Amino acid sequence: MSAVHVAVDAHNLARDDRGIGRYARAVLSRALHDPRFRWTFVVRDLWPKRGAVARAVGADAVTVARRIPRDAGVVWFPWNGTFLRTDVPAVATVHDAAPFAFPNGDPRRRAREQNPFLATANTARRILVQSRFTAGEVERWLGVDAGRITVTPLAADPVFTPGPPAGLPPGLDGKRYVLHVGAHDERKNTRTLIEAFGRAFPDGDVALAFTRKPPSLPRGGVVVDARDDATLVALYRGAALVAVPSTYEGFGFPLLEAMACGAPALAARAGALPEVGGDAAAWLDDAYDAGAWATALRALFADDGARAALAAGGPARATAFSWERCTAQTLAVLSEVAALP
Repeated sequence: MSAVHVAVDAHNLARDDRGIGRYARAVLSRALHDPRFRWTFVVRDLWPKRGAVARAVGADAVTVARRIPRDAGVVWFPWNGTFLRTDVPAVATVHDAAPFAFPNGDPRRRAREQNPFLATANTARRILVQSRFTAGEVERWLGVDAGRITVTPLAADPVFTPGPPAGLPPGLDGKRYVLHVGAHDERKNTRTLIEAFGRAFPDGDVALAFTRKPPSLPRGGVVVDARDDATLVALYRGAALVAVPSTYEGFGFPLLEAMACGAPALAARAGALPEVGGDAAAWLDDAYDAGAWATALRALFADDGARAALAAGGPARATAFSWERCTAQTLAVLSEVAALP
């Protein structure tokens, strides 16, 4: 039996530092070892950089093309929508429906952000999502029948494990801090966290650490450079508390990574976060209530036992998520679509 030829849209594979890039690289680095499949990485650069693509997926060499090969049995778009026109049967991953839940006010930008999703709804034979929440969003905003959707939960990379916080950045070593990981667009709700932190710790005796520069910094706020996983792991391990105030998440990597590292986490009960955290995180029902956040922050900092219980439950919860299972589910869908008439 011949191997299934999968073309994958790899235009952003080597340089995407978001969770989407981590997801694509994690699945592909495992999928390449399955002899039932062969892969062509479609890179739209004039001179595709084969070495960069190969390094991104941990391979010695890869097949790279500028266009989807005509003999491909299926094409996979991992990047939150469909970006290339093709007659090859397609599978696309939708990580969230944020451009519809939070539509851009500028009509041209709104169309540019939404069009890849609409193309997926119109052309993809199957759609992969990482949570039941996102499955519902795809049905709601894109009008896709549930039968076309498969939930493939993500996982924390193996580097995220409990341990001592070795190598903390300057300014945090020996200091208690709340950690926020990720971006600061509207749905991340960072402003509420900043206001709550200022109320909870007005004297600056506790730090609020960000891995990306926020709109403003309260007293005690710091921005740390976490460009590599080793630094990020150290930040998680050293945090007295990891805060995840997002009001809309298709999955929630920071919450899962924090739990995998044994860091106590406080999160908004919103989007897919409850599917990820279960009973291993502390929850706030109103994500926008800065007063409730301030009260919860103070209470958890004052209760070593509560934080220790959260820290102890996190790694076990994280093991319920597996890249091997996510990869197997993805390959099953790709194989199924390739076999469709």
